[in-house]
Amino acid sequence: MSEIASLVRRYVDRYNSNDVDGMLDCCAEDVIFETVSNPGGSIRLNGKIEMREIIEATTRAFRERRHEVVSILVDGEKAAAETVFSGVAATELGQYVRPGEHVSIRGATMFELRDNKLARICDYS
Repeated sequence: MSEIASLVRRYVDRYNSNDVDGMLDCCAEDVIFETVSNPGGSIRLNGKIEMREIIEATTRAFRERRHEVVSILVDGEKAAAETVFSGVAATELGQYVRPGEHVSIRGATMFELRDNKLARICDYS
């Protein structure tokens, strides 16, 4: 398995274990994290401090959550992963999701490696 594929799987494993520090250990200090949602807009976070806030908020928003890597394609220091997120909402999430409702989202995530760390993570859903 390539270095980036291994790192992506470790990052997702830490996510599924609610290990925020472990996730951030996979990332460069100046990591760029983006989420592109249609509809719903996009967000862009710069650095581990901003990323930690969102990860911790997501952890609180779902009483159960899991991210699964369905497949991963690697091109040098870049990887694209087909993913499925599933979870049970702990709180109201926007107009459409009530506490206790199951959420399942198929998406894709792009990863870029720099100096053995994830330098860019961009989720599309």
